[in-house]
Amino acid sequence: MKSYHQYCSVARALDVVGDRWVLLIVRELLALGPSRYSDLKRGLPGIASNLLADRLRTMEADGLVERREAPAPIGTGVYELTPRGRDLEDVLRALTRWGVPAMQSGPSEDDAVQPQWSALFAGLTLTGPRPEQTRTVIGIETGDELVHAVLRPDGFEVTRDLDGDADVTVRGPAQLVGGLLSGLLSVTEAQQLGLTVDGRGDVLTDLVPAHPTPFTHPGATP
Repeated sequence: MKSYHQYCSVARALDVVGDRWVLLIVRELLALGPSRYSDLKRGLPGIASNLLADRLRTMEADGLVERREAPAPIGTGVYELTPRGRDLEDVLRALTRWGVPAMQSGPSEDDAVQPQWSALFAGLTLTGPRPEQTRTVIGIETGDELVHAVLRPDGFEVTRDLDGDADVTVRGPAQLVGGLLSGLLSVTEAQQLGLTVDGRGDVLTDLVPAHPTPFTHPGATP
């Protein structure tokens, strides 16, 4: 294991999570929950299989993840975050907010786009249910798959199998979904640019803070 060999909490933290892919593995486990190796490989396009296996072994040794045998019908080993690994949620929340300005230009031709990333963005950045609700459910479809961010007073989860109906569902390019969820676009502005919003758009208006930075989109009118 590489080390900076510095007696500093930042350096010690980076000794554990500074290697390439580690925080993205944490991202997938936050977004998907306990996951098979194949699930993680699918959610990390570009990672070599042997490198993923090496990272998981190291993260297990560092106490960030653990592997357990899942009951039927999964019937194979799954990886999940330990409490110490779950503590990295605040790190990803800060990186998520810090990275918003770099998202406005939209994905390049080489960029992968997966709906659970937008759903995780919602879970990490939105303020949670309104006082009269025990949960708020936001459906997100940025391609051929619908996922849901379930916001509760004590946290969130991302799921494909929803118990009940979503309060609001957004469908369209990931760039517009991100613009809406980050507050760079209002519901009306996002719809004018081509985003479909089904259900209660006021839910998003209540949850998403207005953002002072103008949103740039190729289809927008100056």
